[in-house]
Amino acid sequence: MFRDSYDVIVIGGGHAGCEAALASSRIGCKTLLLSLSIDNTALMPCNPSIGGPAKGHLVREVSALGGEQARAADASTLMIRWLNTSKGAAVRALRAQCDPGQYSTYYRKLLTTQPSLDVNQDEALTLLTEHGRISGILTRHGAHYTSRTVVLCGGVYLNGRVFVGDKSFPSGPMGQNNSQSLPKSLANLGISMGIMRTDTTPRLNIHTIDLSQAKPQFSENEPLCFDLWGEPKLYGSGYACYFSRTTEQTYAILSRNIERSPLVTGDVQANGPRYCPSIEDKFLRFPDHVTHPIVFEPVSVNTNEVYVQNFSTSLPYDVQAEMVHSLPGCERAKIIKPGYGIEYAYLLPDQLKHSLENKNIPGLFCAGQVNGTSGYEEAAAQGLLAGVNAALSVKGEEPLVLGRDEGYLGVLVDDLTTKSTDEPYRMLTGRCEHRLLLRWDNAAHRLANYGRRVGLIDDSRWRELEARFGREERETARLRAERVRPSPEVEGVCGEFGAEVPAETMTLAEFLKHRGVNYALIERLSPPHESLSAEEISHVETELRYTGYLEREARVAQRMKGFDGVRIPEGFDYDSVKGLRAECLQKLKHYRPESLGQALRISGVTPVDVQLVSVILVRNERMNHE
Repeated sequence: MFRDSYDVIVIGGGHAGCEAALASSRIGCKTLLLSLSIDNTALMPCNPSIGGPAKGHLVREVSALGGEQARAADASTLMIRWLNTSKGAAVRALRAQCDPGQYSTYYRKLLTTQPSLDVNQDEALTLLTEHGRISGILTRHGAHYTSRTVVLCGGVYLNGRVFVGDKSFPSGPMGQNNSQSLPKSLANLGISMGIMRTDTTPRLNIHTIDLSQAKPQFSENEPLCFDLWGEPKLYGSGYACYFSRTTEQTYAILSRNIERSPLVTGDVQANGPRYCPSIEDKFLRFPDHVTHPIVFEPVSVNTNEVYVQNFSTSLPYDVQAEMVHSLPGCERAKIIKPGYGIEYAYLLPDQLKHSLENKNIPGLFCAGQVNGTSGYEEAAAQGLLAGVNAALSVKGEEPLVLGRDEGYLGVLVDDLTTKSTDEPYRMLTGRCEHRLLLRWDNAAHRLANYGRRVGLIDDSRWRELEARFGREERETARLRAERVRPSPEVEGVCGEFGAEVPAETMTLAEFLKHRGVNYALIERLSPPHESLSAEEISHVETELRYTGYLEREARVAQRMKGFDGVRIPEGFDYDSVKGLRAECLQKLKHYRPESLGQALRISGVTPVDVQLVSVILVRNERMNHE
């Protein structure tokens, strides 16, 4: 048997696995990435897009921490848009349609040229432990790799099974191999698992669709990019998304054939994604909605493939073809790849610490869809965090743990580890109680210092950030110091912008909060001393315009952080807390929260319960001190 030794082994070459392997190797750990298929590195088996509200925030945070997903997206973008521009700075984010081939190539090149990182096409069959902690893995090719840590990024491959009508077969996404031995090994280690489902849409040949019957949407007419250090690019009108709707004929086809859906026959029983339901789910949940919006989205510069957003299905192939032909402009459309549903095993995420390390098996970290999440962005963010913490564990250092007020990634991990999930978890802006503090424009201010501290941001990039922060601070100080006075000139400029005229002398920062006033107007009245980029301007403008709200939100976050700062010792005896309700006691013993703040976020645990635990913690601390 072949033997080799590593500090970190990453199982899975998807979005989570790529980020985990790159992070751990860059921190200085000898790392092995094990993939079922190197050719399918960072595969995009569903919608070939990156970003959007909350998801785009995660991509930006990965960039701020020193990860690669933002750069992979920039290297493969076909068209790009701002979303939620009318809803305020807190929820504004980029979304891009990406070429899956170019996206995958970007990651594959990095992985195969990264020092301290080996990439091997093989299947992990068994996780090995010694004295209760991870010690290595056995593979299908007969290799025995020893390792101090393993990062499991199995995606939807664990016991994956594909459904197309009454046809089903073991498979990973898009016909790839699945993994059947590893789930057995996980079960033997006492890890609790569940089953989830996701679906994808038929892919169509663009040359067989009359897109004149749909409404096109092109890229923004401004240079854009995801990466903090990227060069914004103007994408023009080379590619577009085309908006349309299903028809009454589509509804009639569904009515005739819904009994053939595996969701109805009972062949598929697992919960699917709530916020991205299949066309059958929509028909069953909203029977009074006769039509639904769909979008024809570009897939690649090298193929004729079109992805039909909001049209995922696991109905039989003949029904899929009939439904496709009922769509406007698709009377002669040809299916390149059929839609399908896929069931897969996932690990209940309440078994994890906030570092994404298993509570009962030291050295085992988990990231991505194997934790019950959906989406490339959620996977990449978890992968980065798990890779960093696996490396820090090897080095004997404290893990990187983010608070809910520090990043969407902090919210994501806290939700998973505190509340678990029985359906594919999707990051939403509504899940973040401090979203005004977690904006797109301030990701670097919140998180770059962590990336720098663990070694993922080099000297050159750090100097760039420091220069940027300096320009923003100086411009902010200038606007708070310089004043604007009512005058004919000011009145004229305000008239051009349709803005409110100042009634009295005030600072430019105060004036910026008035109706219709923006930075462009301020710049006309008082040009800055140095040139700022569009992103720097956006940050300065947002910080000044929402100053009062930001200060209030920061105070609320600080109060909540007080609870998170009170740690609950591992192995704490909840039975010793008199007065806890039975439901609360059961949940506290099951979830084993790491702090009072986390305990407070568990459904069914009340502030009174947390106060009772707090009293015992204080008493125990006093007794230990004495």
